This record gives sequence, C-alpha cells and structure tokens, in this order.
Amino acid sequence: MAAPVVAKSGVRLPGRPRDPRADAAILTAVVELLAEVGFGGLTVDAVAHRAGVGKATIYRRWDGKEQLVLDALSTEVQLMATPDTGDLATDLRQIYEPMAEPVAQQSATRLMPALAAEAAVNPELADRLRSFVAMRRGAAKDAIQRAIGRGEVDPSTDVDLCIDLLTGSLLYRLFFSGADVGIDVIQQAIALVLRGIAP
Repeated sequence: MAAPVVAKSGVRLPGRPRDPRADAAILTAVVELLAEVGFGGLTVDAVAHRAGVGKATIYRRWDGKEQLVLDALSTEVQLMATPDTGDLATDLRQIYEPMAEPVAQQSATRLMPALAAEAAVNPELADRLRSFVAMRRGAAKDAIQRAIGRGEVDPSTDVDLCIDLLTGSLLYRLFFSGADVGIDVIQQAIALVLRGIAP
C-alpha cells in the first residue's frame, strides 16, 4: 500500500482530493432525478447509481439529500445566463417565462415545500436555502437596477419588494390557488408590476 502523502513540514496531508468530474456527475444526476421523480422520490442510492459513484463518495461531500439538492440547484442558477436586452420587460420575460414549463412547475411544487419544511427545523439548511433564493433573485434584481439607470423605472422603487410582488404572485398561483401559470399570466404579471414602478 502506498505511503500517505506528507508535506515538507511533516504534516500528513488529507487523502485523495475531490474529483470535480465526480461532483459534476453527482449534481447532474440530482437535477435529472428531480425532474423525473421529484424531491420525495429522490434517494442517495439513485443519485449514486445515476452518477456512477459510490454512496460513500456522496456522503463525504454532503450531509444529506436536502443539501445535495440545494447545491445542485445553485449550480443550475449559476449556469443560467442573465439577460441584458436593454429593455426591462424583455429581460423579465426571459427570466420568468421558464416558470410556465410543466417540468419546472412539477419540480417546484414537489421540491420547494419539502425544502421549506426541512429548513424550519434545520438552521444550516435554512441558511443555505436563503442563499439559494437570494442567488435566484439576482438576475431580476440586476435587470431592475439597470432599468433604473436607464430611466425606465422610478428611482425610488424598492427593488426587493418589486421582485416579491412579481415572484410571490406567480408562486401563490402555483402552490395554493391551483390557477394556471402560463406564459400569458406571467406576461400580465410583469406588465402590472412594471406599470406600478414606471417613472
């Protein structure tokens, strides 16, 4: 058996470094399985099988499936392009219209309530969930702030409240009222919010 790697200082270095390819395969598997089986049906066994890694590889990196899911979703958000078309309505449509896709709605209705329930009793997960939500809001926040700079939006606008009004109305329909959240509804919601913050 090979001897452990030792630094020049004589201190034993940690074991095998993390393989970024394994991390990417694991997070991709999580996103794929969420779309197929939802949060409740997601298991570490299934993720390991899909990613072609052992369960121990996953548990060395993540404490459980909740944190694994948040990391996977955060990675997806980081990879999303931030639209900058020079027109706020167009930017917001590009950001919000993917919510109309059935797969996105199915994933959201299965996933977010389960994560919120777990976050209520898990402070570490609650912090991670808040960070994920803040990251997810970033594209809309940037778009509105750019529009303020262009004179499209009243400079006294509370940007966070504006995003709450837009996102909250759509999520309420999705989670509670059971009403349609199609592209036409999303466009109407954007138009109503923009009317309220026009200079």
